[in-house]
Amino acid sequence: MAARFLDAAEIDMRRSWILAALLAASVPFDSLLAQEGGAPQGGPPGGGFPGGGRGFGDRGGRGRRERDPSTVQLTQFSYQRVEFETKNLTAGKETVGLYLPLDYADPVNADDHYPLIVWLHGMNEDDRSFHFGGAKVVDEMVAAGKLARCIVVAVSAPSRTLYANGERSGNLFDLVTKDVVAWATTNHRVSPERRDHVLMGVSLGGMAALRYGLAAPELFGTVATHSAATFPEELDKLPPQHRGTVERFGESLGWNDLLGSPIEPAKFAAINPTSLARGVKDLKGLRLYFDAGTADRYGFGPANEELSKVLTESKIDHTFRLIEGGEHSWGGGTIQKALEVSLAFVHAGFSENCAANVVVPTPGG
Repeated sequence: MAARFLDAAEIDMRRSWILAALLAASVPFDSLLAQEGGAPQGGPPGGGFPGGGRGFGDRGGRGRRERDPSTVQLTQFSYQRVEFETKNLTAGKETVGLYLPLDYADPVNADDHYPLIVWLHGMNEDDRSFHFGGAKVVDEMVAAGKLARCIVVAVSAPSRTLYANGERSGNLFDLVTKDVVAWATTNHRVSPERRDHVLMGVSLGGMAALRYGLAAPELFGTVATHSAATFPEELDKLPPQHRGTVERFGESLGWNDLLGSPIEPAKFAAINPTSLARGVKDLKGLRLYFDAGTADRYGFGPANEELSKVLTESKIDHTFRLIEGGEHSWGGGTIQKALEVSLAFVHAGFSENCAANVVVPTPGG
């Protein structure tokens, strides 16, 4: 798959197209923003799931402030946004944030292969949300010798996606598990070992990562998520907040095509990690980590706790952390702190060769 970099003119043109589409829509843009969760105006990206909270202040509409990627100072990685062709998106192209070890191109490292970490963003986000939210944490973990030098690919999915096949925007499961991984391994020196392939995500991206891991555990060696969108197994116990979200956005976003209208139990169970966990017998060696906070504004703390209980009942090995006072998204700093724990978990699963490729911190460095 051929890759090319987006220039500023193309990015501005795409923003104009998006704005024009929103203005032409029957639902007022401001009213959509008012329904979505996120960080305070101008603050870090939200990772929000619709249904309440403040407007998402960094992704569009009035008061939008485009941030300069260079303000995130990385000492261990180079960063670029890259575009490549894919048949699994109706747009025909995918954009990712690509992080390579800073000395990746040095001839002395020509034979080195690296672990691959794929990041899935939350609703109303894209690949840049990880850059301003989590990239610095990854960089610092590598600098401290706590995470092996690695290749990170932050996916840019449609902002309101369930990361499923059959969506109006394309086949998102195939995009992530086939195209993104194939592009990364074909064009860069990614370790071929399964244990060196990692899938991570936050909010709806966390929901997708858990779903992929539970439904197809052979695809990755480790799955690690934060504030994943998980729900009760019984539809009649679905919180009104989330049921209202589906009712408001179901038709316009195509969710009705995936879940039915009203929601069909079998289709709902196919995307809900807790429902999938009920039938899991063997994760085939997949290492599984997830966490969520007690102050998660969407109630995903207790929901993830319930997922852990189901996995425990099924005797499925996993690591779960309920973070006291932890919030949902990047804005409160919870995810940044939790990343330090999840990345340590990720590192522990790497192959011997990859795990040994760590930076040795200098005294006082």
